[in-house]
Amino acid sequence: MAEQVQAILERMVPPLKDLRDRGLFSPDEIRSIVDRRRRAEYLLQRRSGARRSDYLRYIEDEVLLERLRKLRKERVLTELRNERIRQREEGGDDGSDDEAINKKHAYQTSGIGDSHIVSHVHLLYQRTLRKFHHPLDVLLNYAEFAKEHKSFRHLGKIYAEGLQRHPREAGLWIEAASFEYFGYVAQDYEKGDDVSSKVVGGSIRNARVLMQRGLRVNTTSREMWLQYFALELHYVQKLRGRREILELGLNEEGMTPSSEEEGSDEGDESAGGGDKLSASLLPAQIIFKNAVKAIPDDVRFRLRFVEACRQFPQTKQLEECIMESVTQDFGESVEGWVARISYADEEWQSSKSAKGGKVGFLAAADDEGSEEGNGTGSSEEEDGKEPPAKRARVESNQDDRDPALGLLREALKAAPKAKMYVEASRFLRSRIQRLLDEEQGEDVSHLIWQNEDAQGAARRHARVLEGLYGYANAERITSTTLTLDHADFLLSTGQPEKAEVLLKEACSSVSDADVALWLRWAEISQKMAAASLAPSTSPVRVLRRALKHTPISDRRGHELVSTELMRHLMLQPPSSKTSEELKELFQKLVLLSQGADYSLSNVKKSQHGADEEGEEESEEQANVASIFLAYLKYTLVNSGGDSEGRDSVRSIYSSVLFHSNFGKSCVGRSEEELVAMKAFFDLCIRYETTTQATIAPASNEIDASAKKTRKELKRARKMRLRKLYEAAIGFYEGGDSYWRKAVDEYQRGLDASKYG
Repeated sequence: MAEQVQAILERMVPPLKDLRDRGLFSPDEIRSIVDRRRRAEYLLQRRSGARRSDYLRYIEDEVLLERLRKLRKERVLTELRNERIRQREEGGDDGSDDEAINKKHAYQTSGIGDSHIVSHVHLLYQRTLRKFHHPLDVLLNYAEFAKEHKSFRHLGKIYAEGLQRHPREAGLWIEAASFEYFGYVAQDYEKGDDVSSKVVGGSIRNARVLMQRGLRVNTTSREMWLQYFALELHYVQKLRGRREILELGLNEEGMTPSSEEEGSDEGDESAGGGDKLSASLLPAQIIFKNAVKAIPDDVRFRLRFVEACRQFPQTKQLEECIMESVTQDFGESVEGWVARISYADEEWQSSKSAKGGKVGFLAAADDEGSEEGNGTGSSEEEDGKEPPAKRARVESNQDDRDPALGLLREALKAAPKAKMYVEASRFLRSRIQRLLDEEQGEDVSHLIWQNEDAQGAARRHARVLEGLYGYANAERITSTTLTLDHADFLLSTGQPEKAEVLLKEACSSVSDADVALWLRWAEISQKMAAASLAPSTSPVRVLRRALKHTPISDRRGHELVSTELMRHLMLQPPSSKTSEELKELFQKLVLLSQGADYSLSNVKKSQHGADEEGEEESEEQANVASIFLAYLKYTLVNSGGDSEGRDSVRSIYSSVLFHSNFGKSCVGRSEEELVAMKAFFDLCIRYETTTQATIAPASNEIDASAKKTRKELKRARKMRLRKLYEAAIGFYEGGDSYWRKAVDEYQRGLDASKYG
């Protein structure tokens, strides 16, 4: 082992000597570098087996050393440049002196030590990959290092080895193809004033080969299909930009007349006799069709292709082809209608906007040309008129209607489902919000009709939304989400009484109404009481009824209602009845919160909308830890300082920490629960500490039995403190590094309680 380490270090002697002779590192620094490398090499060569952390630490140290070398070299070059200028000024303009100066400092500006550290890091990365079978994270870090130091030959080998070892990593295929097509500008900054650069990569053929190979292995990778699609559009943009620069005269489709004639037959075949598609877009269309064959049942996936098209100019025909496939394959589904409505709304907005047409640098060129040719670029601003984005839209035809609203009406007739009504209501509410927030700069002129302002357009959309809710109610189309959206709309329009009546009827119409309806009813009742309005039922009564109607099998629902009911009860004046109810709810929560895994499969959902329509709703989870903390504080404030009050406080934290699984581990807990549990542990420890200090014996008490009792009490409190510290350490031991400080803090407290 020692011979191997010594051989490795001896190979480093020439470059390190070069760095020392050129003044980049002092002799003491060189010795320090050698000592550090010797220790690191011994760690890598030890018989018990090197750890990956040893390799990574060694690499990190070398990377930092390379950064220091660059800074030192920049300083040396600056000093040499200043010296050259000073000597030139002192010695006149004799060219022979300049030649002598250059020869004198040629050795100090470059040498074998410049590339030594980078080469050494490459060697360390390769040893790490061979040792640990090419782990993906190390491979990606190696690729980033090669990019940063412009080691492009190494980079190609890195991607090749990585793809052989990790063929299922779609991101690695995409990154390798991106390197092959876009390439990098390799600049040599080590030559002083003269900076040479060259472009590495730029091969569309190699990029296509990589993407095709990756898709053969990862057929259902959505990201790979999208990036391959975007790659072809990038290539088309590159060709169009080249033709634009060469001034070959593009036609409307972005093709020269000759290429248009050659590709017209292919465009007709691909379009199936429909609209002609530009020949330059055929590869992208073929990629989209193959992607649809691989992933046929995902409408959102197809809409991402539309988003990709909008990043490039002159892709309107391709967008229409994509939307035609959505109409054909998802014509009667809710997702298909939503996609078509959103697309129609965006297209109508873009057609009415001032820019329209092209995007990117081609649009910028067209805008500059139009302003120079017509001289009307800022005529409206000079005349003092408002820009088009802030003016109401002037309709040439008064019967011209909103295409998105027309599609919305068709969708509600074709798919009269609760989910469709939910999507329609959210679409209309988003429009209303955009109209009300017009001052934020968003263009909503396409939503405003003639002789109408933004407020009037918002009221018109609100009437349409009211009609939608009324029609759904008349047709008995309902669901939990639709009812909640209707209640939110009524609240936003200043009708809390109607919202309360709506939720009351929804909760009373079925025996197992969703918990979200009860909670929203209680919330509205509380807001009405705070606004000096008279709710029909108090929030506490609503939550008590909800607790009775929620089956015990719905653990999540019981937790949500119980925590909310406890919060309302703790806001009321304390009484014996309230204390008993709080104690009962607390014990029920402790039983319900056994374990940290709240599986959605164990939650019973409502059978009156969500299950029938397949709505995807986010499941709200109760923060049980916060209510435990609030109940502990409530008990501390309202219980006396006698033994009964202390027993009440200790029974609360004992039930949570020692008599249930809730306080055993932090695994699976949310960030809010972890913060609340930290405050819970701190409060318990502070309570035991202060209680121990405040019950010191009286000075005149000298009875031996009393002294023995005091010692036993102190010993018992000390044991309680230890148990609390150990419970806190055990709870946060399974957490991430952020909670490591909390574990160390509790460990110090435990040591102090043992030996203090």
